[in-house]
Amino acid sequence: MNCVHKYNNSYTERRTSLHSCSSQSCVLDILDEFNKMKVDMAKSKAACATGKPAFFAALTPHFTLTGINAVLKFDDVRVNRGGAYDPSTGVFTANIQGLYHFSCMILANHGAVVHYQLNKNDQPYILGYSHKGAAADSSTISAIIELKVGDRVFVKHRHTAASEVVFGGAHTSFSGYFIHE
Repeated sequence: MNCVHKYNNSYTERRTSLHSCSSQSCVLDILDEFNKMKVDMAKSKAACATGKPAFFAALTPHFTLTGINAVLKFDDVRVNRGGAYDPSTGVFTANIQGLYHFSCMILANHGAVVHYQLNKNDQPYILGYSHKGAAADSSTISAIIELKVGDRVFVKHRHTAASEVVFGGAHTSFSGYFIHE
């Protein structure tokens, strides 16, 4: 809706200025303004189409979580519409205020356990745990989160003493997308 409103205001301003032009010499100016409006409309449509953030990233190498502050950095980014997910930090930063859905699937490495959590800023939002099984075992957490511009969401280790290994090879993933303002 904001994208359409911006285009309509620009169009109205240009149309008003063109009405004052009544001579033949204005034809080139009118054509020029028309072409500018077409370009602006195309840019506006493109901005609207890509304005809703969405991302999906997988973990390629095995990742050892050590200490309570270790953030999982999902390096294999397959979708990053809006560019809000940063694989170098493992953090999604909201660039639009609204309601979002996040999901994380963690595969523990060969019969180990992994204690993890989904954080909103520096606070735990939901906890996850891949328990010790006969072989590798996975768990999934999912949440709907209300975010303001600049809020951060990430997956981190929540065990203070142990080192725990998360299985890579695209068996572990993190995703999120904008739902509604």
